Amino acid sequence: MKRKSWVLIFSVFLLIELPFYALAGGKAEGQAGGKTYNIVYIQGMSGNPFFNSLTNGCKDEAAKLGNVTFTYQGANNYSPQAQTPVLNAVIAAKPDAIIISPMAGEAMMTPLKQAKDAGIKLIFADTTATDQSLAASFIASDNVAGGKFAGDQLAKLIGEKGEVMLMNGTPGISTTDQRQQGFEAALKAYPGITYLGVQFCQSDPQKATEIVSSTLAAHPNLKGIYAVSTQEVEGCAVAIANANAADNVALVGFDSSPPIIEDITKGVVKGVVLQEPYQMGVFAIDQAMNALQGKSTTPTIKTPFVFLTKSSMNDPAVSKFIYQDQIK
Repeated sequence: MKRKSWVLIFSVFLLIELPFYALAGGKAEGQAGGKTYNIVYIQGMSGNPFFNSLTNGCKDEAAKLGNVTFTYQGANNYSPQAQTPVLNAVIAAKPDAIIISPMAGEAMMTPLKQAKDAGIKLIFADTTATDQSLAASFIASDNVAGGKFAGDQLAKLIGEKGEVMLMNGTPGISTTDQRQQGFEAALKAYPGITYLGVQFCQSDPQKATEIVSSTLAAHPNLKGIYAVSTQEVEGCAVAIANANAADNVALVGFDSSPPIIEDITKGVVKGVVLQEPYQMGVFAIDQAMNALQGKSTTPTIKTPFVFLTKSSMNDPAVSKFIYQDQIK
C-alpha cells in the first residue's frame, strides 16, 4: 500500500497526517544476481494479529525485492523475559539485519547492544528501546496522539462525566506507556470525569477480566474503560459481557482481533484505534535494506491510524486497516 500525504479527517474515522510517512527514507531495490541478505523479524508476541500483519508486510516486501531471505520468530507471551532468549538465539545465528518489536525498552538494552556490536543492522517496529539510536530506523504510530484520541472518544461516549479506568498490559513498553500518557492527558480536559487510575494485567486477558469484574463490583458508577492493546481489550470485553454492562459501560481500546471485531458488532466494544502494521512491515524491510546497502535511512517513520466502530466497519477506508489474523 503506497501512501500519499495524509490529511486530518474527522468524520466516521480519524486519519493522522504524520511526517516521514510518504518519504520513508527512499524505496529499497532488489539486485538481480547480487548479494542475498538474511533479515529476521522478532515479533512482540507470536499469534497476535497486529504482529502477524506486520510480519505479512515484511514477507511481501522481501519477496518483491527478491534478494532477501526473510524469517520471523516470536515469544509466546508479551514480555522481555520471553523475548530475550529469542533475540539471543537470533543474534547467535548472525543474520544481516534484525527487525524487532522490543518488549520493555530498558530490559532489552543489553542484547540489542550485543546485536549492534556484532554488526547486525537493527530496525525497531512498533516499539522502541530506551536508546532508539541503536536502530537505523524506528517505525510506529504516534501512540501519544492515539491515546489522546481514544480518551476524547471515550469522553464523548459517556457524556463527559462519570468514572473511568485504564487497563494497561506491562509497564515499560514504549507503545502502551505512550497510549496511557496520551489518554491521561486527554482526561484533563474533562472535569466531570473521575479517573480511577491504571491497572496492569501483564497482558493476560484473563487477569484483565478479573480486574474489571472486581472494579465493576466496587464502582457501580463506572462508565468507561480504555484498554491499550489486543489482550487488554479482549479481557475487558469478557468482563463487561459477563456483567451485562455493555449499555452502561463504554469500552474503547487499541488494535483488533476476531473476538474484538465480534464484540464491536455486538456493542460490547464501542470502538478501537487501528494502526497500519502491514505498512510498518513494508517500511521495516526497506529501511533494513537501505542500511545494509549503505543508503540513507529515516530515523523515525510515523504511520497513520483510524478509529473503527460498528458504524464505520463497512467503510472501506476504515475496514482495510483491520488486522490480518494469520501469517500468509
